[in-house]
Amino acid sequence: MDQVLAANIMNTWMAVSNVVPLIGAFVADSYLGKFLTIAIASFASLMGLVILMLTAWVPQFHPTPCSMQQQQLGVCNGHTDFQLWILIFGLFWLSIGTGGIRPCSIPFAVDQFDLTTSEGRHGSSRFYSLYYTTQTIVMLINQTLLVYIEDSLSWTLGYGIFTLFMLIAIIVFFAGRVYSYVQPGGSILSSIAQVLIAARHKQHLHLPAFEDTNFYDPTLQNDLEEKLPLTKEFG
Repeated sequence: MDQVLAANIMNTWMAVSNVVPLIGAFVADSYLGKFLTIAIASFASLMGLVILMLTAWVPQFHPTPCSMQQQQLGVCNGHTDFQLWILIFGLFWLSIGTGGIRPCSIPFAVDQFDLTTSEGRHGSSRFYSLYYTTQTIVMLINQTLLVYIEDSLSWTLGYGIFTLFMLIAIIVFFAGRVYSYVQPGGSILSSIAQVLIAARHKQHLHLPAFEDTNFYDPTLQNDLEEKLPLTKEFG
């Protein structure tokens, strides 16, 4: 593959992978919840890894191997459109997985701790330390051992290791029997739209001269909410 095309594909994929977590976080908080979002994204990541492994394993999914001498002479066979789209399809599924796992994994784990107790706060702090330590170790292994395996042994083996660990992660995730679930709160965009529409229709109404005649006094749903006093600032 041409280096310019390869760089464009990688940069586009990385850009998309950094944007889709915003969409994933919105969908999780508004509609699906963190658990279901992580579950769907995990299978999407597994699908992407399987496709990438097949691109290295199946001869029809990648160009014919080219030696260094052939590269210097410029006689290597290029990729076909089918092979390119297979690669892009795999990267697409990896981006979907990233969009669901990256914004939800830590918040879902923190939901398992009762932060109102000292034990819960201590457990949350220990989780953060363990999470980032594990992440650093995994990145170190990824950038050293797995790169060596893919470059010196086999790309199929390298992608196969990624796929195996992803499959193990999914099994462990679903093996948990007791989880604390925070229900999605609905779309904040629809609530904003409702406020704007109501304000537009009622912009010509006038507040009563005395606050005692105001009958709108909704009860608070929990102790974390507080009532905002009426104001004539925008009247």
